[in-house]
Amino acid sequence: MRKIRRLGLSLVLAVVLLMTLAFPVGATNPTVSITVTAQVVSITNSQANWAMGNIDVSATVYFSANNLEDIDYSLITNTGSVNADVEIQGTIIEGGSYDWTWDTTPGTEKFSLYAYNVTAADYTIPVKTSSFVDIVVNLPATGSDTYAWSMKFLGPTAFNVADDGLPKSSTITLVASKHT
Repeated sequence: MRKIRRLGLSLVLAVVLLMTLAFPVGATNPTVSITVTAQVVSITNSQANWAMGNIDVSATVYFSANNLEDIDYSLITNTGSVNADVEIQGTIIEGGSYDWTWDTTPGTEKFSLYAYNVTAADYTIPVKTSSFVDIVVNLPATGSDTYAWSMKFLGPTAFNVADDGLPKSSTITLVASKHT
């Protein structure tokens, strides 16, 4: 009987020992915390309209509240999560019986439009109708950094005598892409 008790006691001790090895008491499970941000490209522009009104031949008009020069009239803000490059492009000016086309220098039914270039401290960025052109490169993605800008419009040197004088319109598009 003693042998059986010893064998039973040995067996119980062996099971208890195995249980403590299989299920450690007080062990911790390590974790990994993950943080991720989507790469979002997004901008806003503070001014959405420019009403020039009636203009004379060879008029110079600025993108501002009163059509006078204001080099920081509008603000582009990077609202995305990555630094951005911003490009600009315009369209021809349409309406009435004659459309006006963009050219490097104004002419009959031809206008010029330039965005302000902070580096050159002048209106040197052509707002072309044929292609997009950089207006700002590497705009930080802080949500508070902005790029102040404006445009200068140089009107046609002559209007076609048959032009009906009806309102004309154009669209300026700003496009942002991830800075690389």
